[in-house]
Amino acid sequence: MTQSMIPPMPIWLLVMLALAAGLLLAVGSLGYSPEGRINVFHIWLLWAGLPLFGALVSLLWSLQSTGRPWLFRLAGREFSWFPEPRARWQMLLLLQQLWCLVAVGMLLGFGFMLLFTDLAFGWSSTVLTGEQSMVGLAQAISLPWQWLWSAAAPDADLIDATRFQRIAPEQGTTERAGDWWPFLLASLLFYNLLPRLGLAGLASWQLHRLNRAGMVIRGSSDDSGDTLPDSGLVTAPLGRWTTDKVLQINWEQAQSGAACTLGDKDWAADLERLNQVLAEGNRRLLWQVAVQRSPVAELSDLVAHAQSRGVTEQGLYAVPSGDTVAERHLVSWQAFARRHGLVWVVDDNEPDGQEPGL
Repeated sequence: MTQSMIPPMPIWLLVMLALAAGLLLAVGSLGYSPEGRINVFHIWLLWAGLPLFGALVSLLWSLQSTGRPWLFRLAGREFSWFPEPRARWQMLLLLQQLWCLVAVGMLLGFGFMLLFTDLAFGWSSTVLTGEQSMVGLAQAISLPWQWLWSAAAPDADLIDATRFQRIAPEQGTTERAGDWWPFLLASLLFYNLLPRLGLAGLASWQLHRLNRAGMVIRGSSDDSGDTLPDSGLVTAPLGRWTTDKVLQINWEQAQSGAACTLGDKDWAADLERLNQVLAEGNRRLLWQVAVQRSPVAELSDLVAHAQSRGVTEQGLYAVPSGDTVAERHLVSWQAFARRHGLVWVVDDNEPDGQEPGL
């Protein structure tokens, strides 16, 4: 089934599914164990520890990753997809919004269980045999909110009263077994919901910044000498793109002066060769294509990959194959240049601001 045949999932359905997932997770994890106690640190790990770890991984990926997403690198498979920075931040924003809804669903489920069930929490450990170690751990976890909500920071009395020993369960008391709920609620807010809200805010800010940067259009007064015709296609003379500071790459055709030729081998070989020439640190790249050929998805992925590797400006030069060039070929390549933000490079004898062949 092609992508165009797959109907998009309605937003309201995504919202309902995320809320339902959080609610079911909270209600299901608070089911009583056979011993009649819920290990509070098992709940903390599921509700706060793992979500916090996921938020940190998402933050590192969004700030440092420049290649393909890790999901597309599993088992060394070569998936030819390099999302642009805007697409990366859009994906991150959507994921964080869904995680926020899951956290809200967990809050609703936790509130339901607090109102309509008698929750009894306890803790037990094989390694941490003394209460003081557990007190230090609980207070360290509670640092973000203990100045604001002291009841959500477990004290030594609560930890001593709720220790559960499997070999002698009758020794434990249940008088304070329900006093752990403020700690869990604060953990859910500070380690689950708030980090996801922060990541969503970061992604939204980055998208706003990229959208504003995309609105900056170079005009005829730009020092670069590039011009913008009425069609919105940035054009520049070939002489400005054939200097030593511009990396020239051929695509599916041989042309003198280029660093390499791509498109004549498999995808893995093209990717490896592109990474080798990009390692030289060039920030401008000129793609030289045969005008009689048609744009392909592999070239789109390589353009996006070059951008993710630090190339700040890319140009496209359609090398003529003879005296006459079919207008449909030029239109196809010009549309490709517009879609990917490439500068349309023209021969020096063609006037700036006019698309050749049109």
